[in-house]
Amino acid sequence: MNSEVVDDPDIEIVEKDDVIVNQTDTDFVETLPFQHNENNLQHSDLGNLATGPCRPVLNIYKQTRFGSQNRSFSSQWYKQYTWLEYSMKSNAAFCYACRMFADELIDDVWTKKGFSNWQKLNEKLKKHDKTKRHLVCVSKMSGYLACKKSGSVMVKQCSGYKEQVAKNRTYIGTLIDIILFLGKQGIAYRGHREDADSLNQGNFKELCKLLSNYQPDFKIKFDETTNYTSWSIQDQLIQLCAEDIRETIVKEIEKIGFFALMCDEARCYREEQLSICVRYTIDLDVYERFLCFVDVSKGQTSNHIVTALFECFEKQKLTMSKIKIIAQSYDGASVMSGHLRGVQSRIKEHYPYAIYTHCMAHRLNLVVVDTSIYVHFSQPSKNKKLCEMQRNLGLNKGNVLRICDTRWVCRYKNCVAMLKNYSSILNILNDEIEEQIDKDVARALGIIIKL
Repeated sequence: MNSEVVDDPDIEIVEKDDVIVNQTDTDFVETLPFQHNENNLQHSDLGNLATGPCRPVLNIYKQTRFGSQNRSFSSQWYKQYTWLEYSMKSNAAFCYACRMFADELIDDVWTKKGFSNWQKLNEKLKKHDKTKRHLVCVSKMSGYLACKKSGSVMVKQCSGYKEQVAKNRTYIGTLIDIILFLGKQGIAYRGHREDADSLNQGNFKELCKLLSNYQPDFKIKFDETTNYTSWSIQDQLIQLCAEDIRETIVKEIEKIGFFALMCDEARCYREEQLSICVRYTIDLDVYERFLCFVDVSKGQTSNHIVTALFECFEKQKLTMSKIKIIAQSYDGASVMSGHLRGVQSRIKEHYPYAIYTHCMAHRLNLVVVDTSIYVHFSQPSKNKKLCEMQRNLGLNKGNVLRICDTRWVCRYKNCVAMLKNYSSILNILNDEIEEQIDKDVARALGIIIKL
């Protein structure tokens, strides 16, 4: 008998190290060494593993004459012997334990034929109850019933393992949610210091601490020595999230069959990084997705960049033989936009219908840089007029900031300064144009036209 059997048909069979930890009653019956089905054919009204022993309680049992007296079975025997069962069809008593759990059906009287000599029943029950073979069967029966009620040791271990796995998955899932939240907001994961005395251990750990105050299970895991919040685990989870997102993007592109390509270069940590983005539609909804960074430090020629692009597509498992590039957008640099040897012309060699568009953001940046507002108001006389105009209009004093040609980080502050001082700048430029007394009137006119 397999002592690790549980009578639960809803539990799936789980195998670990070639040991079955869960079985149904049917599986258990099949493991018994005797012909249980044949026995059921002989005595169809007897019990089985699912029903237990057949113990009918009747007011009057079928009587048999012994000498001058009529004798019959009595239900009172059930109270003394839990293994005893009675067949109304055969009018005989059987041992449920020996019949169901014996390795071999040696005792035909109690397992096959049945005992019906009611005159000697008391004596035979006592004798059979003390036999070694019967006691072994009773022990097996008790173990089986205990497994049905509370589950075996291995099943309990399996249940505990499943529960632990579920808790771990919930914990890791919460960490992944935190990572996705920080990633969407573009917020830093770690602080300058993450030791116990640090007041700011980074957004990742701070959110973990916050959640531990509301989720008891999360707090228990967070207080453990290994809580999966180290920088290496953070990077690993970030990488897993990125791979999953990239797989989703690739599947969407392969389903559609075409996309638009957008890429740009940037120097970072002494490396030249090429950022690759794709643009595609799903049910007429437009999506722009960042795909990956590619190191192009070896060379920034059009050949190097195009080779890096196709190597990236191959690495992302995009089948470019079936997928078409229908549009492309880069900055205005000749290496990217050149119609003879630029990246856009190289791409058209493979995809003739890939229309090139000068990136609108880069075009806007060129316009902003070319306005020369800072140069105009950097002159002391112009700056003094700007301050007087701000005071007359009731505006807070503010200066027009210098714009860096190649760095976007300064654009925000400059645009804010322009918005705050727009009315005063516009008034001063109009006054200069009307007065026609300054040599910079042409510049002022050009700035107004661009504004």
